[in-house]
Amino acid sequence: MSSTQGSLSTGMGSAQVSRQQVFALVRDALATVLERDPETITPATTLAELAADSLALVEVAEIVEGQLAERTGRRLHIPDTDLEAFRTVGDAAEYVVRNGGVVGDGATAAWIG
Repeated sequence: MSSTQGSLSTGMGSAQVSRQQVFALVRDALATVLERDPETITPATTLAELAADSLALVEVAEIVEGQLAERTGRRLHIPDTDLEAFRTVGDAAEYVVRNGGVVGDGATAAWIG
C-alpha cells in the first residue's frame, strides 16, 4: 500500500499498519487462541460464533497489543472492560484502529503520543 490512508503510524518513521493489517492481526490472534482456520474468520464473524470467552479475548488482546508494539514501537492497552463490548471481529479491529489514535475524519490514522 503506497498511501497512508487507513493506517496506524507512530509519526516517527516507524512501520505503518493499515486497517487491513489490523484486521489480519486480530483475525490471526483469534485463530491462534481459538484454534480456528483464519480464512473462515471475517469482519462480520461474531465472537459468539467463535465461542470466544472472556479469557480467550484477554489472550487475543495481549497478542494484538504485543504485535502492534513490535510493529510500530507504540503501546496500545485494551482494557478487559472494553473487550466485553466487542460483538464481531470487525468491532475488535475497529477498536484497535480507533483507539490507536485515528486522527481527523478517520481516513488517516496516526499514533498519538
